[in-house]
Amino acid sequence: MAFISAQDALLLLYFRAMAKPIIGKEIKELVKKRGYTAEYMAKELNVSKPNVYDIYKRSSIDTGLLERLCQVLNYNFFSRYAIMYSTEKEKDLDKHYKERIKELEHLIKEKDEVYRVLLKQLDK
Repeated sequence: MAFISAQDALLLLYFRAMAKPIIGKEIKELVKKRGYTAEYMAKELNVSKPNVYDIYKRSSIDTGLLERLCQVLNYNFFSRYAIMYSTEKEKDLDKHYKERIKELEHLIKEKDEVYRVLLKQLDK
């Protein structure tokens, strides 16, 4: 069994923390972007203003509160984490659907072009 130094262990913890999204910070940034105040958020979430500031500092959050935040901020925080923890099958399906959407967009462009040509023919 290999042992690492205390300094290396601290660096490892630091890098893991940096890689992990901090949900509170994301929430705070979105609240600011929406132009909401801590008072508004407290009222909407039915919590105290200090509790809102506490939410901004959190690295994790319970799903019930996150669900309420999604509703208040009209943003799906769950989708961000779903992407991070997608299975290979889900990633393959996502890729398939994105490719299919591109194909359909191409077909729509072709249809629009044919439509324009036919309209020009009618105008002659």
